[in-house]
Amino acid sequence: MSGLLEQAASPEVLNSSWKYLRNDKAVWGTGISRKEMEKDFVFHIIKLADDLKTGQYKPDPVRFFPISKGDGKKRIISSLTLRDKLAQRAVLKVIEPLGENIFHPNSFGYRPGRNIDMAISKVREYVLCGFHWLLDADIQSYFDNIPQRCLLKKIKKLISDQKLLTIIKKWLDSGTISQGILSSPKGIPQGAILSPFLCNVYLTSWDNAMMSKSLTFVRFADDFIVFTKSQNDAEKAHKFVKKTLRKLGLFLNIDKTQVAHCSPKISFLGKKLPDTRKIKLYTPSS
Repeated sequence: MSGLLEQAASPEVLNSSWKYLRNDKAVWGTGISRKEMEKDFVFHIIKLADDLKTGQYKPDPVRFFPISKGDGKKRIISSLTLRDKLAQRAVLKVIEPLGENIFHPNSFGYRPGRNIDMAISKVREYVLCGFHWLLDADIQSYFDNIPQRCLLKKIKKLISDQKLLTIIKKWLDSGTISQGILSSPKGIPQGAILSPFLCNVYLTSWDNAMMSKSLTFVRFADDFIVFTKSQNDAEKAHKFVKKTLRKLGLFLNIDKTQVAHCSPKISFLGKKLPDTRKIKLYTPSS
């Protein structure tokens, strides 16, 4: 079987990936507009495929711009060229099945065949089963703070194609703002096609740590709820979550993290949680 990068550069995968992006109006590459690219469409696609297979591929410079968050703070978004988006979409298509083999079933964010409604349905299921105390949590600036070296180690366990690993590192280097020559590289580019997948790769070890302690949770990217049946257990879960995240170089956002009893006052993924006063607990039939 050919390597993953060769698969990503195949006509079938590039064609499928192009269909996903064909309405994207981004420039094709540095100094090449979308309109100019379309005049020599076949040439540019074949050139991209050849660059990927031969190791000549280099990402175009990334444009960064801020957007306002709901709390008034700014988030830095990476804007990629269409050429780089197509390359990332093709790579995602061939490595996504590898991730699906290791991702936890209670991880719902940015995965094929999964969505917010499914995550909310799982939340309601746990509440119906009597898990009324919860840790409603948010990771502090998750995409900006992922330690790249640790992330790359996890990616290497998943992907054996060295040429592809080199390209992924190039995407990480070009898609994040440098923190200084003496600091360890951190963050994954928000707005890049591959970033949500990398987010799930990095947090899978956290998912497994939760499972090892028999803690019930639902996660959607960097937003999650941990469910327990008592306030004391929820407080213990809070301590364990902080400890496991710290090992990953991550921290909870104290302004958006709380131990609370389930109620409609709490929202998850934009949806209000059930009112436990109106819930008839599920009891298995004898």
